Amino acid sequence: MECRVAGSLRSWPVERPTKRAPAQRVTTLDKTDVKKDVPQSVTAGRRRLNVPPELVWLTFLAAVTRLSAITHPRAIVFDEVWFREYALRYLDGSYYFDIHPPLGKLLLAGWAKLFGVSATVQSHDPAVALRVLPALAGTALVAVFYLLLRELTASRRVATFGAALVLLDNAILVESRLILVDSMLLLFGISAVTCYLASRRRTGRAHWILLTASAVLAGMAASTKWSGLTALGLIGLVWFAQTLRQRVGWRLAIPQAAVLVLVPALVYVSVFAIHFQLLPHSGPGDAFMSQRFQSTLVGNASYNPAARVSFLDRFIDLNKAMNSAQISLDNSHHPYSSSWLSWPFLKRPVYYWTGPKEYIYLQGNPVVWWGLLVGAVVVALGWMRRPALFDRHRGAMALLGVAWVANFLPFAGIVRPMFLYHYFFAFLFSIAAVSIGIGALAGWMTDGEEVWQFPSRRSAVLYWGILAVALAGFVFFAPISYGLPLSDGGLSARIWLDSWR
Repeated sequence: MECRVAGSLRSWPVERPTKRAPAQRVTTLDKTDVKKDVPQSVTAGRRRLNVPPELVWLTFLAAVTRLSAITHPRAIVFDEVWFREYALRYLDGSYYFDIHPPLGKLLLAGWAKLFGVSATVQSHDPAVALRVLPALAGTALVAVFYLLLRELTASRRVATFGAALVLLDNAILVESRLILVDSMLLLFGISAVTCYLASRRRTGRAHWILLTASAVLAGMAASTKWSGLTALGLIGLVWFAQTLRQRVGWRLAIPQAAVLVLVPALVYVSVFAIHFQLLPHSGPGDAFMSQRFQSTLVGNASYNPAARVSFLDRFIDLNKAMNSAQISLDNSHHPYSSSWLSWPFLKRPVYYWTGPKEYIYLQGNPVVWWGLLVGAVVVALGWMRRPALFDRHRGAMALLGVAWVANFLPFAGIVRPMFLYHYFFAFLFSIAAVSIGIGALAGWMTDGEEVWQFPSRRSAVLYWGILAVALAGFVFFAPISYGLPLSDGGLSARIWLDSWR
C-alpha cells in the first residue's frame, strides 16, 4: 500500500441473488448431486463450523509467539508505566486523566480484577499478569487478519500469506506483549471492517447480527484511541458506495445507517459512563478538569455533594480536556520520535527497555517492511502491464488504498512527537493490499480442490521463499523483541542503519 492503488469502490464485487428458474417437477435426485451442491459445512440439516486448518495453525503460532516468556522482563517497559497505572486506578477509584478514551484501560482493569492484581502493587512491579490481555488480542489479530483477507476476495493461500506476514512482524509482536492498548485497538478496528464486509454477503438475521457486531467493534476501536475512528469511516465509505451502486432502497439503507451511527455512539458514551462510575474519588487527574467537574470528585477541595453536574456535562468536559491536551502536547523532539514520512521505510525504531545485556526495541521485521515497498512497486507495474489479472480485485484494492491513505496522511498535520506504532493500521492494510496484488500476479488467487497446489513450481518457490525469508528475519531480530541476552557484537549486528541507534 505504499503505492497509490487504482480502482474504484464502485467496482467492488458483490454477490447478487440469481434469478430463479421456472418451477419444474423433480422426479429423482442422485445422492452424488447432493454432495456436490450442498456445502460440506451443512450436514443432516445442521450448519457446522468449518475452520480451515491453516487458520488453526496461524492462531496457535500467534499464541506461542505472543505468550512465550510473557513475564520477562520483570520490569516496567516504556509506556507500561502509564497504562498499568491508569488500569489500577479503577481498582481504588481515584480519578486519573489520559489523552485517550478509556476502554483499553477499563479492559486491563477488568483483567487485573479477574487475576487478583492489587491497586496497591508496588510502583516498580510491572504486574505482568496484565500483559496477557494485550497478548491475547495480538493473537486474535492474526486470525482476524486472515478472515479480513478472505472477505477481500483473497484465496486461502493468499490469506495465509498475509496473516503469516503479520505473525512474523517483530514490531506487532512487541506491541502485543506489553501492557499497552494498541493490540486491542488494532483488533477492534480490523474486526469491525471484517464483520462489515461479511455482513454484505448475507441477508436476514445474519446480516443484521454482523452489521451490529461491526458497529459495536468500531465503537470499541474509537473508545480505545481516537485513531480507531478510521475503521468507522472506512465502513461508512463502503456502505455509501454499495448503497449507490446497488440502489439500495431507503427501507434498508436507513436502518443500516442508523446501526452504523447510533451503535458506535452508544458504545462510546457507555464506556465513559462506566469510566465515571468507577472513578468517584479525587486523584492525580483532577487538575486537568474544570472546577465544575472537580466538584463531583469525593475528596477534592472543590467537592460539593449538592452540585448538579450531569453525565453529559462531565462527558463533554472530559472530551474537551482530552482534545486540548492532545493539541498542547510538547512538540519538542523525542530521541526516538520519527517523521510520518519515514514510517514505511522503517527508519527509526523505538528503544523500549534495557537490562544487563538485554534490550527491547519496537523494531519491525525489515524483510516484511522493506518487502512491502518492493511488492507495492511490483504490483503497480504488474497492474499496468496486465490489468486483466486484477479485474476481480479492483474493489478490494481500491478499498485498501483508501484505508492506507486514511490511516497515514492525517499524521502529516500533527506536530507533536510521533512514533513507529502510529503507522500500524496503515501497515496492516498495506500487507493486505500487497498480498492480494502479488497473489493476483503469481497465480495464488484460485482455490482448487488442492488448496496448496500452485499453478507452477516458480509460483510455489516464490510463495514459500518469501515466507522463509520473513521467518529468518523474525528469528534474527527476536532477541531485541523478547529482551533476550545479547553481546555488544550481537546488538551491533542488528543495527543495520545509523538511524536505528
